[in-house]
Amino acid sequence: MAEMGHTRIRVEIESSKNLDRNIGLHKSIFQARKWTFLRDSGTVGRAYTLHELQLNLGARVDARAPRVEGMVARKWFLLVGEDGNAVTSTDAVIVDIEDVVAFRKAVKKEFRDSHLAGIAASDLTVFANRAEYDAKRSVLLPQSGSPVTAYGNNEDNALIVQVPKRAESDSRYFIQPNVQEQVEKAVFVIVEEDEERNGVGMGVFFSPTLAVTCDHNLTEQHTVGSMVSLALKEGIEAVEVVARSSLLDFAILKSSKPRSFFIPPWNGRPDELRGRYDLVLASYRLGIDEYQDVFKNQLGFAPVAGISISAHRRHIMYSCPTYAGDSGAALLIKDGFLVGIHLETINALREEMDRKKTVKDRLNDVEESLDNIARSGLAQGCSGLLVHEFKDVVSE
Repeated sequence: MAEMGHTRIRVEIESSKNLDRNIGLHKSIFQARKWTFLRDSGTVGRAYTLHELQLNLGARVDARAPRVEGMVARKWFLLVGEDGNAVTSTDAVIVDIEDVVAFRKAVKKEFRDSHLAGIAASDLTVFANRAEYDAKRSVLLPQSGSPVTAYGNNEDNALIVQVPKRAESDSRYFIQPNVQEQVEKAVFVIVEEDEERNGVGMGVFFSPTLAVTCDHNLTEQHTVGSMVSLALKEGIEAVEVVARSSLLDFAILKSSKPRSFFIPPWNGRPDELRGRYDLVLASYRLGIDEYQDVFKNQLGFAPVAGISISAHRRHIMYSCPTYAGDSGAALLIKDGFLVGIHLETINALREEMDRKKTVKDRLNDVEESLDNIARSGLAQGCSGLLVHEFKDVVSE
């Protein structure tokens, strides 16, 4: 970026009142390198005049100074497919290090939930501009640390980012077999602390060490700091209860050893889930084990249709076949990103019925639920807690 023939260096300054303080922090650098810099208030940036710089720095400004690594810069780019056709209109991202790897990661972050879902940043191919791309002469600096300082500084000189062809999806599946395998290694069953190890609910790992389940799957004895047993694909594991929320009905569990398989959180906006049909629920149908002997301990998948998002953007209502014992089951995008967890089925026999201690309480729940079914029909929807409500409650 240049003005009056001088290179701009961008620094973050909260307000003009902090100008002297920030210049003081960087004074030795500016005096040594003799750089011009750009104030950025977060909305509108303005270049300080040479006179202002000289007054504050007491140094001559040199137009030949290069941009310094670590200062933010805007890079324009165009996303294209392997056929060369544009996937998006020309757009821009902000990078703090002007090299290929930082640029690719910024582009990936911008489109991680749409055009680049399931595609690694390292798989993106970067070209200097459209002319270079069309001629296929020069892939822009294939080394990840190569600088991109001279490229993508305006829309006319936009970098070209080529998206690799996705693996062909088999249209017979609403969730591909490879994703099914990943999910199967990330989900688990909460089991009772006895010899029989009966399952009482489900959960899922959303990071190498952190997992989530429904709060009502735990007992009062499962206080923060206590241990709970999980049945994973590879066996039984004890994990620590590190957070509980009875209000939102979730509990965070932590493993002492990092896992290779987990379902990463989806980072899209809640409103984008309404009306979607590419959601999937993964469950073991624990509550009907006595009726499904040949399917016991076999993970199953069911297609989900998003119906509505709650006013506070915490919950999702969706249509899906569910069963008793599905509480805590993973709700995900078919590409393998965690959207949330299943809480309950609406207007069906409520799951806590099985947790009641007296026959009278259970019968009352059955009668009440049957009345609801008679009035409004069979279950019409399910409720789930969205992932952004629990993913950042506890750090790794």
